[in-house]
Amino acid sequence: MIHPVVIIISIFAVIIVSALGTALIRRRIFTRTYGALMTRDYPAFFREVDSKGMMSMFPEYVRDNLKLTAYMEMKDSGKVTETFNRMMKDGADDARKGDLLVRGFQYFSGEKDRKKVRKILEKMEQVMDRDISEKYRRHYEILFERSGKYIPELEKEVPLHQNRMKGYLQFLLARSYR
Repeated sequence: MIHPVVIIISIFAVIIVSALGTALIRRRIFTRTYGALMTRDYPAFFREVDSKGMMSMFPEYVRDNLKLTAYMEMKDSGKVTETFNRMMKDGADDARKGDLLVRGFQYFSGEKDRKKVRKILEKMEQVMDRDISEKYRRHYEILFERSGKYIPELEKEVPLHQNRMKGYLQFLLARSYR
């Protein structure tokens, strides 16, 4: 008869080995997929992201997030819209929706798609913290509605920042003066 301690140790060993094996496989699959995305090898990326290994190891949200990144880099507005809308409907929590909304806001702002940016902003105001959504409202109103009402606020805020943030605020201020 096998001693109970040996059985318990064997069970833990099998659990540890399978956990390590799964982690290594996940890492290898993700590295291959992400590497194809970073090198802009889109055929290889889409083959990897839709592979059985990727589908079995990663939730749909992760795969869709990677696809969204690829479509944004490819400037495929139709696929971005389709993927973005599907991800918004998947019932993610507010934090995930907030991250997704920020990505959509930035992308469609760059595409100068006022209608989509407006819809995203309305959703941001429902999901995100008020202080954060107000910054996006300011951005929207300055760039798309040519508002000048934020000039005093921006003039006070610009000296408080450095580097990219300062440049961004100066950009908004310059657009406000127009």
